[in-house]
Amino acid sequence: MLNIAIAVPTYNESKNIRRLLKAIYNVVKDQRVAQIGVYVVDDSSPDGTAEVATATAEEFKNEVFEAHLLKRPKKEGLGKAYIDAFQRILAENKWDYILQMDADLSHDPSYILQFIAKASEGAEFVVASRYAKGGGAPEWGWFRKFLSRGGNAYARIVLGRQLSDYTGGFNMFGSDLLRRIQMSNISAMGYGFLVELKYKALKHCKSMAEIPIIFVDRTHGKSKIPQSTILRNFVLVFKLKFF
Repeated sequence: MLNIAIAVPTYNESKNIRRLLKAIYNVVKDQRVAQIGVYVVDDSSPDGTAEVATATAEEFKNEVFEAHLLKRPKKEGLGKAYIDAFQRILAENKWDYILQMDADLSHDPSYILQFIAKASEGAEFVVASRYAKGGGAPEWGWFRKFLSRGGNAYARIVLGRQLSDYTGGFNMFGSDLLRRIQMSNISAMGYGFLVELKYKALKHCKSMAEIPIIFVDRTHGKSKIPQSTILRNFVLVFKLKFF
C-alpha cells in the first residue's frame, strides 16, 4: 500500500477546511491502494481554521484516512509554509509521496484517485494541469485566461515543454525526489515557489505524468494572489534558466 501525505496550507480558511477534509475522506475512504494523511498547515489563522481542522480530523477518519494539524506561528507566505510542511512530513519517514493542494476547493478532491493511479504506475512527479488536453478553467474571464495561458506559454518556452502547467498548485512529488531537490535551496517565495519547485522536480525526477483537471474558483473568501506576482514570476523564469 502506498503512503501519501497531502499538504494543505491555510490562512483564514475556516469556511472551507471542513468541507475539504470531508470531501477528501469521501473520495478515499473505500479504496485500499493508499494510506492517506492530510496535513493542514495553518499559519495561526485568526478565524479559527486550526480549531475547525482539529475537530474535523476527529470526525472523519478510518483505516486509510487520517488528518493532522501542523500549526505555524505566523503567516510567511505560501513558499515558506510548504517548505516547512514538506520538511516536517519528510522527517516522519513514513510517506512515499507528498501531494500539495489548495484549501479552497478550487482543486477537486476527486482527482486524488488519479494521483494514486499514477503513483501506482511508478510516476515520481505528477502534475494536475489546466492546460493538458481535457483540462481548463471555465469560470475565468478572458483577461485572467490570457494572463495565465501567456505566463505558462512563456515558462514552457524558457524552462521546457515537458510540463503544460508550471503555475498550478495541485501536484504530487515522491519523497525521495523532494530530498534530491533539497528544499532549503529553493529561494522563490509566494507563488513563484510553485514554478521553481516544479522546474527543479522536472530536472531531478525519474518519471513524470500529467493529469488534466478542471479548475474552479473558490466559493468562500478572496483569492490571495497579489497583482505583483505576474511580474515577479516573469523575472523568476528567466533567472531559473540562465542563472
